[in-house]
Amino acid sequence: MSVRPPRWRQTGIIIVVALTAVLGLGAAVYLSVRTKGTPRETATAFLAAWQRGDLPAMKAQVLEPPRGFDGIYDTFTKGSQAKKITIQLIRVRPQADRDFGETTTYHATFSVTLDGPVPYSYDADLQVIDFERAWKVHWTPTAIHPGLQEIGSSEVRQIRVVPQPDGSSRLVLLETRAKGEQAGSLFADEGLKLVATLADSAQPEVTN
Repeated sequence: MSVRPPRWRQTGIIIVVALTAVLGLGAAVYLSVRTKGTPRETATAFLAAWQRGDLPAMKAQVLEPPRGFDGIYDTFTKGSQAKKITIQLIRVRPQADRDFGETTTYHATFSVTLDGPVPYSYDADLQVIDFERAWKVHWTPTAIHPGLQEIGSSEVRQIRVVPQPDGSSRLVLLETRAKGEQAGSLFADEGLKLVATLADSAQPEVTN
């Protein structure tokens, strides 16, 4: 002879089972729709690929890389005469003022050191956004250098190391000078003009 549990206990068992099913379904839904990885992982993968000169790996982290992506980085690397690029990720944080629609946006700041004839160091930044359940870099030229803010995403200008009279040097951005445009005499014979100074090297120390 079997003994059935009281009705209140049966009801309790049914409620527990139902709650377990609902919670399990909720967890499954969350796991299926959450964004994979983290903004820091995406930013770090992008910057590490730049450091080792792996352009395909960089583009894999970018949402819609521009057509001239490779050319822009090649021009920057060759023009700066960088033999080695060292990048240190400083900080990744949520961005309050979102510039890419209403999607979740993170802001990554980092420092860059170019080792060549003279060392150059500067700070730069990039955006990482949530796009179709994946973190992607929303690329602009400022991901290379903040001084490249106004160039087109597929535009390649000249980057050059310019020695200074005091023994230091500058990394500069140049563009073609329009006919009749007055833009100083430093690059007049080449038909170029100075757009921006991207970095200054320190004056060499004089040793006795």
